Amino acid sequence: MTAELDLSELDVAAAQLGRRITADYIADALRNAINAGRIPDGAELNQVELAARFGVSRVPVREALRQLKAEGLVESEAHRLSQVRGIGPDRLVEVFTLRALLEGWLVERAVPRIGQATLAAAREINERLRGEADHPAWLELNTEFHRLLFQPSDAVTGFELLEPLRQRSERYTRLWSQGNGMHRPEETCAEHDDILRLVEAGDAAGAKTASEAHVMHTCEAVIAAGKLLGKGNT
Repeated sequence: MTAELDLSELDVAAAQLGRRITADYIADALRNAINAGRIPDGAELNQVELAARFGVSRVPVREALRQLKAEGLVESEAHRLSQVRGIGPDRLVEVFTLRALLEGWLVERAVPRIGQATLAAAREINERLRGEADHPAWLELNTEFHRLLFQPSDAVTGFELLEPLRQRSERYTRLWSQGNGMHRPEETCAEHDDILRLVEAGDAAGAKTASEAHVMHTCEAVIAAGKLLGKGNT
């Protein structure tokens, strides 16, 4: 059974800003909605309806869907509508594991270059996280906290590899928790405190291990939420 696509979830105006070609901004709008969990797994992507929504011909829509298929976000078979591609718990654990390894490496590389100003900024964000009740806003702050610690690594390729893993894992954080299950500020902020303590002490190996464990704790919570929703292995 396929899920319905709510075209109102696609931000057409924002997607068009600064884009060079039509297919790119259509792909951006769809990608953003998928990764934000606003479009469910299995939702059918009808080219005619999408073309009408964006006020374009089917040609750029078709190209946008090809881009998303290459990224693993969309799947299609001959003579059938494209659908948002879903992943199950086993594959999601793989995504989180790769994310954990990469985040640990980035922190380890960054530790010798992280100064007091960066540490102070990270602590300030962590305090805001403790009191933030809105889950989407909390996720944004959490992302900014980690970005501050990763940035000194100057690992351009590492950031490029991390971003799709982060987006894919956070998609299911949103979908499977339904905005609730992964909101664990006390545990998360305590883990952040531990990472910051290790970074300040110059313990790169310890910060790496703590960062990896931090990601996998989130993974465990997401998988548990998925099981409550009856998500099987795929």
